[in-house]
Amino acid sequence: MEDPNVEKKSNEVEIPKAPNFVERFVTSVVINHTPDELFIIEFLRPELSAYAEKNSGKILGHKGMLISDVRIYMTPKVAKRLLNALKENIAKYEEKFGPIILEEETKK
Repeated sequence: MEDPNVEKKSNEVEIPKAPNFVERFVTSVVINHTPDELFIIEFLRPELSAYAEKNSGKILGHKGMLISDVRIYMTPKVAKRLLNALKENIAKYEEKFGPIILEEETKK
């Protein structure tokens, strides 16, 4: 479904989504590779639950864990293309919005 608020250029076409297309918000990623030339990128998302006092039902807090949500297998060439695309997009983002600062970089 086209968004009426988005202006479409004459040389653009919408990329259709598969019937089983799913969008996810992830907070962590694990990347690995196998000896038989596959890169594995595993996206993790938080799964949170609330816990309450048994008698009153008063919410006492939340607890959760990261669960594996999506696993993608790709060839080394596709992995390198992804890396280059991410580098390019991060540079554009930082040029527009400022540097992305990671906690682990500030602890050095």
